[in-house]
Amino acid sequence: MSPADARFAGWPRVPRGSTRARPPASGPRLGRPARAALGMVGAVPLALPALAALAALAAEGVSALCSSRSIGVGPAAAGCAPAHRLAPAKLAVAALLLAALCATFTTTPAHAAPPAGVTGFSAGISPASSPLGIAAGPDGNLWFTESTGNRIGRISPAGAVTEFSAGISPASSPWRITAGPDGNLWFTERVGHRIGRITPGGAVTEFSAGISPASGPRGIVAGPDGNLWFTERAGNRIGRITPAGAVTEFSAGISPASGPAEIAAGPDGNLWFTESDGNRIGRITPAGAVTEFSTGISPASRPAEIAAGPDGNLWFTEYDGDRIGRITPAGAVTEFPAGISPVRGPGAIAAGPDGNLWFTEYDGDRIGRITPAGAVTEFPAGISPVSGPGGIAAGPDGNLWFTEYVGNGIGRITPAGAVKVIPGKLRLSASPRRDPKAPYAFRVSGALARAGGAQCAGRVRVTVAAGKKVVATRTAALGPKGASCRFSASLRLTKRGRLSVSARFLGNTALLPSTSATVRVRLG
Repeated sequence: MSPADARFAGWPRVPRGSTRARPPASGPRLGRPARAALGMVGAVPLALPALAALAALAAEGVSALCSSRSIGVGPAAAGCAPAHRLAPAKLAVAALLLAALCATFTTTPAHAAPPAGVTGFSAGISPASSPLGIAAGPDGNLWFTESTGNRIGRISPAGAVTEFSAGISPASSPWRITAGPDGNLWFTERVGHRIGRITPGGAVTEFSAGISPASGPRGIVAGPDGNLWFTERAGNRIGRITPAGAVTEFSAGISPASGPAEIAAGPDGNLWFTESDGNRIGRITPAGAVTEFSTGISPASRPAEIAAGPDGNLWFTEYDGDRIGRITPAGAVTEFPAGISPVRGPGAIAAGPDGNLWFTEYDGDRIGRITPAGAVTEFPAGISPVSGPGGIAAGPDGNLWFTEYVGNGIGRITPAGAVKVIPGKLRLSASPRRDPKAPYAFRVSGALARAGGAQCAGRVRVTVAAGKKVVATRTAALGPKGASCRFSASLRLTKRGRLSVSARFLGNTALLPSTSATVRVRLG
């Protein structure tokens, strides 16, 4: 990968095991290998006996290789003796001591009690495909991008994989993917500089008109206005594409060389995005007005991904800062470093069905969980070494699903005791909104009764149909209010008429009933 390509690719930039160069920030920057060495300082007292013995062996010209995930010493270093010159006994001693030393540096944290379980899936995924983005689809499956395989993949909750390549231009590098308001999946093509749309049946359409050349589309999300919004990391813009494929780009208000990376729909009706190179969080209204926020974000943190949380705030990862950040709709930032192991590279983040945020640690081969109060737990158990967890999303089955960019697989993690049974019928209402600028806008609201002590967590998918044709979908989070779990969603359509509005509770199918309701509304 060339430096120019790395500049707008964001994480992950290069294959695991190679040097991870960073664009220069203010002052000298430490790369990941140097930061890894610093992160080991706290473990040195525990490893002094091994270090002393290794030093004695090194005096006799002995050298061995430790994993690149720890100290990165190899035979190519100056003064290393070729392996065939080592006495077998001394080589065995060196290997044992180095193994103990590596174990010291990669010991699982004591607080990391495993969740209910991690399951990996690789069957059906073509070799060297590099799965990256992942999202829940309207068909009850998970959909993911294969960034080097140049395909879109679909995996069922049972783990059955189907790949789709027809209609995707060669060397396009599908990057992120999201469910659209039209019942399809939409994805960015980072190298092809296009936006793609794939139906649940696998038919692909690409859109390039209106997208500036060499823009590097990156993150994508469904907006509250019924359109798709995406970032242009290399182009330093935010883009909007309608379900019909009309593109509008916005650059005003975005500082130069900010590198908009990922984007999420906020609870305030705006879109929020990370500026990885600018070290800021940005907000853009559906009309295109941009506000940037930097106060409270530590220097050189490189905000990576962002997601709406169950607490009404936005949560983001700091890939170089090894922190999780929270920003309120008013722009107040809080950072949470406690509980995240050094040099782990928090990447993707998503709201889980248990009322917490879940994130991937690309460099640490872990999945992390952070509560709205900021308590972090890391889960390494069941995740393959050097797998590079990439994207993460809540699935329709109540689990979290993540991609393994380096491991070339898909993982599923089940939150332990995430949600209790919430019995009762889902109540739903839909009413037109009096808005002269959007005459066909309306709000859907509903409630789900809960038993005493049950958690109010999970999501509801709202579907609007005209006859048998789905014209819009929204996903809303449940929030507690009295004895009920409530949700609401705003929709804006371009047509009037009689519509069927349905809502389905997306809970853990092993614990919760599939609760749904339908109402009708007439617009215009």
